[in-house]
Amino acid sequence: MELEKIFKNLILIDFAFLILIVFSSMLQSNDLTEINNYLEKGLLSNYENFTRTISIILFFMYLITLNLLYRFISYGRNLYTFLIISGLLLNYFNGSVVYTSIGSVLDQIGGIITGSILILIYYSPIKENFKK
Repeated sequence: MELEKIFKNLILIDFAFLILIVFSSMLQSNDLTEINNYLEKGLLSNYENFTRTISIILFFMYLITLNLLYRFISYGRNLYTFLIISGLLLNYFNGSVVYTSIGSVLDQIGGIITGSILILIYYSPIKENFKK
C-alpha cells in the first residue's frame, strides 16, 4: 500500500510540475523569444499550426492520462507511454529551443518524474493494479 501512495503522489507532483512548466514558458522574456527565433528550425517548422494543434492535443491527453493512472485504469498505462514517446518525437522534430534556468530545471525534474512513473507502472508491483 505504501508503494501506491508513492505512485499517486508522483502523479500529483507530475501534474504540479506540468503546470509550473506552462507558467514558466508563458513568463519567458522577450529576449529569449527573440533568440529562439534565430535558432535552427526543425523538420516541423513549416507546419506551425499543425505543431501547435498537436501540442495542445497531447497536453490535454496527458492531463486525462494522469487521471487514468491515478485511478489505475488499465489502458492509461499504454496511453501514457504513447504520449511520452509522441512528446519526445515532437520535441525532436521541432528543432532547437533555449530555456530559462528555471524552465530547464523544471523540464529536467519533470523528466525524472516521468521516468519514475514509467518504471513504477512497468517494473514494480504497481503493474498488477492495472490488470484489473
